[in-house]
Amino acid sequence: MKHISLIMKNSSQKRAIMRRVYYSYAVSIVSQRLFLEGMFLSIAAFLLAKWLHVSSIIDNFLAVPVREAPTFVTNSFVGAISHGEIATALVFVTTILISISVARNLALVIIPRSLATR
Repeated sequence: MKHISLIMKNSSQKRAIMRRVYYSYAVSIVSQRLFLEGMFLSIAAFLLAKWLHVSSIIDNFLAVPVREAPTFVTNSFVGAISHGEIATALVFVTTILISISVARNLALVIIPRSLATR
C-alpha cells in the first residue's frame, strides 16, 4: 500500500513539475522577439491581403462610371500621396512600369521570331 501511495504521489508531483516546465517553455517561446515579429507580420500580411485584395480593387473600380475612371485613378493617387501613402503609390506605379517593360521586351522577342518563320 505504501508503494502505491508513493507512486501516486510521485506521478502527481511529476505532473505538477512537468506542467511548470511546459509553462516556462511556452513563456520563453512567446517572449522571443522573433516570435512576436512573426506574429505581427502574419497579422499584417493577412490584413493587407484582405484590404488590398484584387477583387475589392476591381469592385471599387467597376463602381465608378466609365467617363469618371481617369479622374478616379488620378484622385486615388493624389489622395494616397496626400495621406502619406506615397510608398504604396510608388510601388503601384513601379509595378505598372515594370509590367509595360516586360510586355515590350516580350513583344521585341516574339515578333522577330514570328517574322523569321515566314
